[in-house]
Amino acid sequence: MNAAPRPPLSAWSLLRAQWLPLFTLLLYGWAYAVHPEQAGRALAFGAQTFASVALLIVAVMGLVGLTQVWISREAVARLLGREAGFKALLISALCGTMLIGPAYLIFPLLMSIHRQGARWAVIVTVLAAYAVKIPMIPLEIEFLGWGFSLTRSLLTILFAIPCGLIVEAIMEARAPVND
Repeated sequence: MNAAPRPPLSAWSLLRAQWLPLFTLLLYGWAYAVHPEQAGRALAFGAQTFASVALLIVAVMGLVGLTQVWISREAVARLLGREAGFKALLISALCGTMLIGPAYLIFPLLMSIHRQGARWAVIVTVLAAYAVKIPMIPLEIEFLGWGFSLTRSLLTILFAIPCGLIVEAIMEARAPVND
């Protein structure tokens, strides 16, 4: 089944879709006009930062591709969809606490899982529980103490699922009805 060809983007659509890169280029142009040397240093620092995360981004995109191919829609729906009920939310809270790394690497993976059938509550619960980061708890305890770490972690996990359910209700209320 082939999809109909997409019409070319208008200038306004392109501007809306790519506003951040275009705004960044505009800022670099302004910075170069005002202080060329500082703009050059900023560009070098930006390039160095991009190079340091580029491999991670490529790896995550590969992981997203693998999840799309290896994990069936049925499996995702069964484990993380509506049919899974509350169990899906518990799984997502547990998975969220085990994730480490920057969030910009997790977002594409979660969107991929959502497109395969995971409910919005699961996605939000993972993101909320991600604030706990079990591998980082010993470091948190070292600097902030047992009481703070335990209280923060428990409250984060306790509110992750209700936050997920609230966001899901909002997303579903805003979604157009498909007839």
